[in-house]
Amino acid sequence: MTAGWATLGTLVAGLAWLAPELARRWRGTGVPARAGVIVLWLAGAAFLLARPHDATFSGLDDMTYRSLAQAFRDGRGFHDPDTVLAEVPEDLRENFLLVSGSAVRPTRDRAFELVDGTAPETAPFFMPLPSLAAAGLDPILAPERFVPLVGALGWALLLAAGFVAGGGWGLVVAAALALGTAWPAWFFRGFHAEALGAALIAAVVVVAAIRPVRGGTAAAAGFALGLSVSYHPTLVALAGPVALGLMLERNERQTTVGVAAGLLAGVFPFWAMTRWVCQPYGDWTRWANLKNVVWAVPEHRAVALVVGVLAALALAGLGAGFVPAVRARIRAWDARLLPWGWAVLAAAPWLAIAFAPDAAGEALRAGARSTWSGIRWPFGLLLLAGAGAILVRRRPARERFWLVALGWAALLFLYVKGVETPVGLWSQRRFLPIVWVGLALLAAPAAAALAGWGGAKRKALVAALAVAAGGANLVRWPAAYAGVTDQGATAWTAAVAERLGTNRWVVFDYYAHSVPYAPGLKHRVLGLGESSRSQWPEVADWISALAKAEEVWVATSWSSTELEDGWRLEPTFAATGAFPIVKTKGFFPAEPGNRPVRNGFARAVPLAPGERVFQDKVLDGSPIGLRGPWGPVRNGATWTRAGSGIVGPVPPPGGRVTFRAEGTWTPPVADGPERGLHVSPPWGGASLRLGFPAGDTVAQGELVRPADDAERAATGTYEFRAERPYDPAAHGLRGYPADLGVLLRRVIIRIEPGGPIVTD
Repeated sequence: MTAGWATLGTLVAGLAWLAPELARRWRGTGVPARAGVIVLWLAGAAFLLARPHDATFSGLDDMTYRSLAQAFRDGRGFHDPDTVLAEVPEDLRENFLLVSGSAVRPTRDRAFELVDGTAPETAPFFMPLPSLAAAGLDPILAPERFVPLVGALGWALLLAAGFVAGGGWGLVVAAALALGTAWPAWFFRGFHAEALGAALIAAVVVVAAIRPVRGGTAAAAGFALGLSVSYHPTLVALAGPVALGLMLERNERQTTVGVAAGLLAGVFPFWAMTRWVCQPYGDWTRWANLKNVVWAVPEHRAVALVVGVLAALALAGLGAGFVPAVRARIRAWDARLLPWGWAVLAAAPWLAIAFAPDAAGEALRAGARSTWSGIRWPFGLLLLAGAGAILVRRRPARERFWLVALGWAALLFLYVKGVETPVGLWSQRRFLPIVWVGLALLAAPAAAALAGWGGAKRKALVAALAVAAGGANLVRWPAAYAGVTDQGATAWTAAVAERLGTNRWVVFDYYAHSVPYAPGLKHRVLGLGESSRSQWPEVADWISALAKAEEVWVATSWSSTELEDGWRLEPTFAATGAFPIVKTKGFFPAEPGNRPVRNGFARAVPLAPGERVFQDKVLDGSPIGLRGPWGPVRNGATWTRAGSGIVGPVPPPGGRVTFRAEGTWTPPVADGPERGLHVSPPWGGASLRLGFPAGDTVAQGELVRPADDAERAATGTYEFRAERPYDPAAHGLRGYPADLGVLLRRVIIRIEPGGPIVTD
């Protein structure tokens, strides 16, 4: 709760500090401009608060923070044991992790990490401050509306900067800047740590542009900057230069001490959480571990480099910044550099992107291309015009320093963006701090420039151009502004959770669909891990034994399966949803789309003596009923491999089974031969040959169990073997196994007549 109120209080304090300037401008402005302030803020705030993202099935960071907040709200602590996993046999636990293996941080629910292999002890998967802040305001404010409220206060500060600096004309500038790209509209509606930190840094920049920061406000500003780093450590690249600019702007040691003290207080939660709560980035608070943390991944090395450079600049700046001769020389340099020298300094980091060598240069350029896709012309021209408004003599030198620092800091975020795997709009969150702080920095100078442009007609023309530049992307790609990820998923999963209950076991065959029900530990839900599909037989054996003692449901995200080894699946209910998403490879263009979620729930019922069963298996992705190695899924069908098997009913001695397979075969060369697929029954002996000529085929045959065969279980595995295994690599296709057979879509195994009689 403290973190949430501290964040909101800091932003409100910034608005309160601006109140005298706002009141002065309010008294000197006409009714239309006053109405504009109110209408624009209410419209923006209502939009953010009314349309928060429902990120439930994305499998990304925003979903993790959201799930963690919900778990905190439900009463789960930092290190509460995973009581659900604790009930699973130890040798099976790894099958229910996101990814198995020692090279990754193990997690069963995407919100909490298992701190010691598969033992039930846990810690938050990410730094928990965003989730704590959001959950701490409940029931006053729902967790999913915490970031939107922070965004609404940030929007109020941006409007305040434009209004105070330029009156009604300044409101036009602020609105054009905020709408020019979808970063604010999209990311201030989700659980993004970068959004919270960016709002705090931008608040300091706005306040400093309107009213001098000193005294207690200096300490509050320092706290906001430090707290931004506690939300996300990469924000040190922005918080550091902003703090340095505040401390060195005036020859006031009291202001410097206030900013520094506030900065340390704001960073303390990050240090404390790393020390005592969790270490998702490694335990950098201990010198012995720091080297390993820095060299762990390229992103850590980049952040360490930035921190080192900032530390050196801070020591040098603070050491010389209070020497009168040095300050006089800095003022002289500032005058000489106006405007073109400063323009060159501001452009230098962007030139560095073009000419940086080796892998680092490629990463920077990849990040820049992806980021530019969310800016484009003509909004880029509006940003250049705003930057030009800073490079004039009447603006404080602090703003020019921040503009240059913003460009150099952007390199870190572009590099991080360039080295990570692009995942559409979500991965653009990395650059949000640069965008939002940049807009905050440009708002007041651009508003003042427009207000002082000359006559009313000239102002109106320039304002119209600004609106056109700021609205171009919104008109072309509104989905990136107004779309809601997984809209309706919260209510949908709540309804499903109620049907699941809290007593029975529920095992999902698709990990991502189990996650919404797992972190709170209310439901006994498990999800088969993304790398554990081949271990499904072990899980099926456990379910078979478990179902004899208590109720177990199996949830599939594909087509239903009739039979497993020793038990059948009795359908209970199905839940289907189609949730809106935004589809994009970079940022713009962005188009609306849907995320289909289909879960079929079935009770695992042990086979009873005399019960008749059959198998009907659609091979569209679920591992239920499958045994042995299988190839990849393609267009709703699965490649067989040598040893691929399907669980099916075993006829009584002397009985026969009909085996029907629907599949397709595309010869690698024209007029290629028929593909023969042999099916070996569980009792051994002669196999059944199914022929698959080119194209779609329904192949069928019978298998007869010898009358003198030994006693067997009612179910067994029917195995496949191709006559001439297909090796795609021999035809220039990489990434496939070398023993493919046929693409199977459906297999039906039925005893003729009737089904087996279970006698054991």
